[in-house]
Amino acid sequence: MTAARTMRPAERRFEREVRRIFRLLAQPGYLAGEMVDGRVGLFGPGGGKRPLATLEASVWSECEARDLVEPVEGEARRRWRANDAGRALYRRLIAEAEPFRAQHQLVGERRFRTEEGEVSLAVNEAETPLGWLRRRKGADGKPLISDRQFEAGEKLRTDFTLGQMSPRVTMDWAGTGGRSGTRRGPLRDPAEIANHALAARERVGRAIEAAGPHLGDILLSVCCHLEGLEAAERGFGWPKRSGKLVLQIALDRLAEHYGIKE
Repeated sequence: MTAARTMRPAERRFEREVRRIFRLLAQPGYLAGEMVDGRVGLFGPGGGKRPLATLEASVWSECEARDLVEPVEGEARRRWRANDAGRALYRRLIAEAEPFRAQHQLVGERRFRTEEGEVSLAVNEAETPLGWLRRRKGADGKPLISDRQFEAGEKLRTDFTLGQMSPRVTMDWAGTGGRSGTRRGPLRDPAEIANHALAARERVGRAIEAAGPHLGDILLSVCCHLEGLEAAERGFGWPKRSGKLVLQIALDRLAEHYGIKE
């Protein structure tokens, strides 16, 4: 019998919560904070009044007891960030639960145009879960997700990549030639680079907040971390075949946020 089958329900639930919360908490600029109702909320680099996600105090206490987070000094309210142990556990958990990405990894390079110039990023050029869903048709003969939903999900993934929010993506910030063919100088100012990445992360945070609780979770899983729907369902403890409907609703919310028309 495998370890996954013998794992206690409480442990499975805890690992699901770690995967859900640390998706963003493991990234720079994201903090967890104590809320007035006793729960703990996740807040993005720009702060904000509403948390991007919440979890029960008992789960957070377990994170502290296992030394997965550390307090942030100088804050009016109690706030925490992920430490090295927390990020390591998160990487292990997503590696175990992401068979789609593990089986469909094709590293390539893509250039992105930004206000500061062009950047060259390593990306996964293989078919994504969204691409797979757009090619498949349901019983009604229509694609499982629409072009509008696909465009919204890909826009989120672009910002996720530009924000350097994945530990598997590396970056070359050297300037490249513009339309005239002349080579621009490298982006040497570290503050400029940090602001560029921070802007992309803030866009991701606003998009996830606009989608709302749970819907933002599946957007991060499928669009950004490239988990297949079955893996996402297992990770969240959802019934089988429920993920497609939740994802469709989440992508519609995302398209509305971006102003993408039918």
